[in-house]
Amino acid sequence: MKTSLLFVFLLAFTSVGTISAQENGSKKITVTGMVTDYGNKPIKGAFIFVDSLKTKVKTNKKGVYKIKLDSKAKLLTVFSLNHGIIDIGYNKQEKVNFIFPENNKTVTEEELTDIGYDFSYNGRYKGADASYDNYRDIFELLRSRFPNVRVRGETITILGTGATISSNDGAFPPIFLVNGSQVSSIAAIAPVDIKSIQIDRTKTSLYGSRGAGGVIKIKLK
Repeated sequence: MKTSLLFVFLLAFTSVGTISAQENGSKKITVTGMVTDYGNKPIKGAFIFVDSLKTKVKTNKKGVYKIKLDSKAKLLTVFSLNHGIIDIGYNKQEKVNFIFPENNKTVTEEELTDIGYDFSYNGRYKGADASYDNYRDIFELLRSRFPNVRVRGETITILGTGATISSNDGAFPPIFLVNGSQVSSIAAIAPVDIKSIQIDRTKTSLYGSRGAGGVIKIKLK
């Protein structure tokens, strides 16, 4: 009888562990969408970025793209030489469309590189858990990995959803949250100690006017 009860207990424990592992695993989501201008004209050859990394994915002649994402992805970005750049927060949607506004500022890859957009990465997106260990400091990390963040020296500005590089010129600095606590500076944080970084420009109302510049959330190991 005792042996039977022990077997049932072990079976239940194993099942719970399996379910937990499945829930914590990285689920892949296929995302499709269209990129158009303000006149609903498809934009061909626009680059798709995921969580600040340039991918090999481009829009086709119909302005359509398709990409497989990790469920932990937080940000989708589209860049077109003729139309500029747009960021959209990602929340596990299976369809994300981009519409460039009229008279959106056009930029070059060189101009974007100067303010922190990294075009050197052109491989397959590997999810949000890539190591940060190879960066000299946190400013280099933000400049290289997060194209919606502008870094000039130690001054940091988050570009808003749908913003161009000509807007949000640093009037509102972001709030820094480290392990849930607000800090005035992140300069002393070593990249090797960072577990994750989240750039939040969409849920800042909780912070009132202080959140006008967005929030950078850092979780340490």
